[in-house]
Amino acid sequence: MDSSSEPKPPTVCRRLRSKGTPGYRYDSAVDWDTGYVSTATFWCAATGESVGPDDDLVHPHSCGGARACFREPTEDSEPPLLE
Repeated sequence: MDSSSEPKPPTVCRRLRSKGTPGYRYDSAVDWDTGYVSTATFWCAATGESVGPDDDLVHPHSCGGARACFREPTEDSEPPLLE
């Protein structure tokens, strides 16, 4: 099968954060099950809550371009290191 005919994974909002998926950032294109852990907890960096600024639940499968609060990933969106 030609890889150009395969659907491209959706882009996830750069504000999505997770506890339960060590080392995985959700601010890039992800497949449905990429980095997914059933016990992971998700929150929005903009609200600090499990709901985004649009009052809808946050999750890597729903925090995409269709939401009004969506922010495109950036090359420099690395989270700061904790000291």
